[in-house]
Amino acid sequence: MALDVYFREDVAQGIVSIAVAMLSTSVAHGGTNLEYCRGVLDTVRAQAVSYGIPWTSLMTDLRAILLESERSDVLDLVSRSLSSR
Repeated sequence: MALDVYFREDVAQGIVSIAVAMLSTSVAHGGTNLEYCRGVLDTVRAQAVSYGIPWTSLMTDLRAILLESERSDVLDLVSRSLSSR
């Protein structure tokens, strides 16, 4: 079996894309559950740590994508989740 090589940037993008999908879906279904949001962010943080990706850069990417996608509703939920810790 051959080894597949992945770059950290590719892995980081994959992690962020899953976080965006999970958070956006939650909000789209009326979710404002901060505990769910914390769980998603904790999962994203754990994945980042496992691949040696700095958490701050991952959160920067997540915020940028949410702003670019005009998903301020999701960004607000993330901000509330982080500030209530």
